[in-house]
Amino acid sequence: MSDVTAGTLNDVVLQLARIARGKPLPKTAVADIGGWARIAADASTLASQGTLPLVAALVARDAEPGDADAATAAAAVADAVLATGQPSLLRDSLDALLTSAAAVGAAGDKLAAGLETVAAAFLARDEREPRADLASADALEVLTQLVAAGHGSQFSLLALLQRFTTPTVRPMARAVMRSVSTAIDIWPAADPLVSVVRIIGGLDPVAAGDPELAADVESDASWVLAMVSLLRALRAASVEDMCPHLGDAAQYFEIAATTHERPDAEPMAAVVKALRELVAGILANDPMGAFATDPLSASEIAGIRDKVHRFTMDSSGLDHWYGDSKRATLTAWTALTNDLEQMGSHLGKDGFYQAEVVIGGLLNVYVSSRSFRVGARGADIAGVQDLVQPVIESGFARNASHLSNLEEFTATLEAQEAPDADDIAKLDAARALVDAARRVARDGDASRKAGGGVPSTPLPPHLGRLVPPGSPDAELLGQMSPKLLEAIEEHMDHVAAGRSHLNLPQQDLLVSLRAKLATSPDYKDAVVPAVDEMLLLIINFVVSRTNSSASHYGYLFDTTANEGAVHEDLYNYLVGNLGDRVHYEVSHIGGGRIDIRLVYDGFALHIEMKVDYTKRPMSDRTAYLKQAATYQGNDIRIGFLVALRHKAFDQTGPPPHIAALIGHTAFDIDGDPEPRHIITVAVPGSRVNPSASR
Repeated sequence: MSDVTAGTLNDVVLQLARIARGKPLPKTAVADIGGWARIAADASTLASQGTLPLVAALVARDAEPGDADAATAAAAVADAVLATGQPSLLRDSLDALLTSAAAVGAAGDKLAAGLETVAAAFLARDEREPRADLASADALEVLTQLVAAGHGSQFSLLALLQRFTTPTVRPMARAVMRSVSTAIDIWPAADPLVSVVRIIGGLDPVAAGDPELAADVESDASWVLAMVSLLRALRAASVEDMCPHLGDAAQYFEIAATTHERPDAEPMAAVVKALRELVAGILANDPMGAFATDPLSASEIAGIRDKVHRFTMDSSGLDHWYGDSKRATLTAWTALTNDLEQMGSHLGKDGFYQAEVVIGGLLNVYVSSRSFRVGARGADIAGVQDLVQPVIESGFARNASHLSNLEEFTATLEAQEAPDADDIAKLDAARALVDAARRVARDGDASRKAGGGVPSTPLPPHLGRLVPPGSPDAELLGQMSPKLLEAIEEHMDHVAAGRSHLNLPQQDLLVSLRAKLATSPDYKDAVVPAVDEMLLLIINFVVSRTNSSASHYGYLFDTTANEGAVHEDLYNYLVGNLGDRVHYEVSHIGGGRIDIRLVYDGFALHIEMKVDYTKRPMSDRTAYLKQAATYQGNDIRIGFLVALRHKAFDQTGPPPHIAALIGHTAFDIDGDPEPRHIITVAVPGSRVNPSASR
C-alpha cells in the first residue's frame, strides 16, 4: 500500500479508514500509522477529532498486556479522551477502551482520576449545559465501572454520589441511579445511598426539588429500588427475613411493569410475587396452600414463561452497560419459571428443597442481570459474579444454592443401581447433611447450642455454611470422616460447575451425557469431576465455534482445512482452561501417538482428532472409534473423538443443534466384557458465511 504515514495522525487514520471502507482497520494498522510511538506522541492532537474513537478502538484491539510501548500509547489516548469536549467522542472512546484488559490496565487509574473531575464538574455548574452535563453523566457511569474493576477510590465515588441531593436532569439522574445500584451490589456500606435514588426519583420530596425532573426518571427509580430490595432479600439471614424485602421488590417491579410499562419488569414482578407467596407458605407450614394463591397458580406460572419468551431483552434492566447480559438473563429467567412449574408437582414430596431451587434460580437471575463489561475483570458473567456474589455470600440465598447442589448430588447417589460401599457411605452422610441443613434453614440457628464435649473437626467451607458453627448439628456432622466430607464438598462444587455457563439445551445435553457415562465402571471418584469438566469445556468449545464467523475461526469456513487446524484450535483452547495438564501429540500411548492427552493423578483422558469428508454418523465411523479406544487400553475406559466434518452438514444452512453435534457411544472390544465409552464431537466445517449464501 502507499505510504500513509505522511501527514498528521488524524490524516493518516482517516486515510486508513477510507481504505478499509467500513471494515475493521487492517492488522498492520498500528505499524501503518507509525507504531505505538507515533500514537503516544500525537494522540493529544485527536482530542477534538472524530478519529479519536478509531484510535481508541485500535489501541484496545492491538495492545497486549506487558507491552510497555502499547501502554504508553494507551495512556496518551486516555489523556486525549479526558481532554475532549465532545460527549460523543468521550463516550465512544471510553466504550472502546473498556473492552481491553491491556488498555484498562495501562490507563485505568488515569481515567478514573480524570473522569471523577469531569463528573464532579456537574455539581459545580450554576446553569445546566446540555453537552457538558451529558459528558459528566457518561463520566460518572464509566467511573463506576472502573472503580468496580479496582481503579480509583471506592470512597471518593460513594462521597460523590452522596452529593446528589435533589432531582436533576435525566442523563445525570439515570447515571446516578445506575451508579448507586452498582455500588450497593458490590459494597454493603453503600446501602444507605438508596436514599439518593428515592430523592432523585421523587419518592422522598425535598425542598426546591423539581417534580417534573423526578417524574422523568421515576421508571428507572422503581427498577433500581426493586433490584435493591431483591438484593436485600438475597442477603437476608433467613427465610423469615427475606419476606419484607420480597414484598418491597414485588411492589416496585409492579410499578415499573404497570405504571411505566417496562417489558423487563413484567416477568420479574410475576416471579418475585410467586416467590413471596411461596416463602410465606413455608413460614406458615403450608407450602401447598401457597399454590392455591393466584401468583403460584398454573395459569400465572405459564404466564411467566410467556412473558419471558416474549421479552426480547432489548431493554434489559436499564439500557447498555447496566444490563448487558441479555441472553444470560433470559436463560436464568426461563430456568426459574421451569422450576416454578415443576414445583407444583413435587412440592408435596419435598417442598422445602424446591423452594431452595427457586431461590437459587432467583440468585442466578439477579447476578446475570447485573453484568457489565470492563476489560480488566473479564468481559463475562464470571467477572461480575466475583464482585456481586461476596455481598450475598452470607445470606440465606447462597446457602439455598449450596443445599440445592447437595440435594442434587444426593439424588444422583440414590439413583445408582449397584452402589459400592463408598457410594453407600456418601449417600448416608449426604442424607444426614441434608436433614441437618434443612432443619437449620427452617428453624434458624439461634435455638440450639452445643453442649460441650470433644470438639469436632471443622466442616469444609460450603458444608460449614449450611449449619451454624458450634451447634449440635455441626458437632454431629463434624464426627464424620473428613475424607468423606471433603468428597461430598467436591461433588457439590462439581454440581455447581456443571450448571454454570450453560443454557437449558446445553444443560440437558450435559445431564444426558453424564447419565450414559454413569454406566461405565470407571466413571467414579476423581474421574467424575475430571470428565465432567471436559464435557463442560467441549460443549462450550462447540458452541463458540458454531456461533463464530469466518473472521474469528477461518478454518471452519475453509474447504481445504485439515485435521491440524481443529487440533491446534482445541489444544490452545484446552491449554487456556487447564494449563499444563494438557499434552500435545504424546507418543507410545496404546502403541501409537495420541493427539491430545490430559493428565490427572492416577489416570489420563485421551482425545483423538480427525478430519472427515463423509456424511456417516460418528457412531458408525468404526475405524475412528477403534483408534480412540486403543488409547484407553491401559487407562480409564472413557475418551473423546473430535472430528472436523466437511460434508456431514449443510454448509449453507444453519449449524446443527448442539445435541446433534455431541454424542456418546459405547464401543465393544472383543474379549473385553466392558465397553469403551467415547464422547463423539462433530465440528462443522466448510461453512459458508450467511451473507455469501444469499
